[in-house]
Amino acid sequence: MLKAILRQVGLGLVVVLAAMTVTFLLVRLSGDPTAQILPESATEAERQALLRELGLDAPLAVQYVTYLRKAMGGDFGESYFDGESVSTIILSHLPNTLLLGAVALVVSTALAVPLGVLAAVRQGGALDRSVQVVSVLGASTPAFWMALILMQVFAVSLDLLPTYGMGGAEHLVLPAATLVMVNFPRLARLTRSAMLEVLPAGFIMAARAKGMPERRVVWRVLLRNGSVPVLALVALEIGGLFGGAVLTETVFSWPGIGQLAIRSLQRRDYPVIQGVVAYVALMFAIVTVLAEVAIRAADPRLRLR
Repeated sequence: MLKAILRQVGLGLVVVLAAMTVTFLLVRLSGDPTAQILPESATEAERQALLRELGLDAPLAVQYVTYLRKAMGGDFGESYFDGESVSTIILSHLPNTLLLGAVALVVSTALAVPLGVLAAVRQGGALDRSVQVVSVLGASTPAFWMALILMQVFAVSLDLLPTYGMGGAEHLVLPAATLVMVNFPRLARLTRSAMLEVLPAGFIMAARAKGMPERRVVWRVLLRNGSVPVLALVALEIGGLFGGAVLTETVFSWPGIGQLAIRSLQRRDYPVIQGVVAYVALMFAIVTVLAEVAIRAADPRLRLR
């Protein structure tokens, strides 16, 4: 088990390095940041002086090595526009994204897993058909379109909820609901499929033959033995929440790292973009390792591998 976890840690570090490298190269292909910083009347000499000040006049390989060396020490530089360190800026936005993502993940899991289990147990029934229909509709609906529909209905037409910004709990409802509706379909469908694979197993029939209450068979024996793919998908959904948060936070003006990333891309703020990707990649790698531990804890057969 320890060997598998160490292997997962190594893969996670490779993913983080790859994400940082790709981002480093792509942001430099996005355009010259001096065009956003300097006024239109700036001369070529002023532009070259700013490039030297920002360290962007050095060869690409030198810039890359310098970036990695500083990043390993937690230094992602300073924003070209705000004058603050990148880590300070990201850490001021990250809690908002974590709050939004945590609420969405808890609600979607609390809804999808029980409904997926019941749909499998009552295969072919009204609940099963309803879960499948909702899952297909949800999976085929773009997140930004869902966000706009929710905003139009509950904020504009009914005037029940605010349309943008962060304040009280009411500001969290619409963006969280958007992410729930995006993540619920995949989780519900996979839970149903996983339970259907386990239902015909001999130990399920043996548990029923011993007189074990049906509720205990379903929620203890069935769910535990079918939980491995569900746990794996939940870990992936955590990464997906950061991707969905980019659009959702932009639509609802939620001050998280998704909105920060969009604003930084528009301004070509290289250090902030690179820092956001590095932080998200690192968090995803940590979640993947924790998911590996949880999966092996749920299935004893995997502990020996």
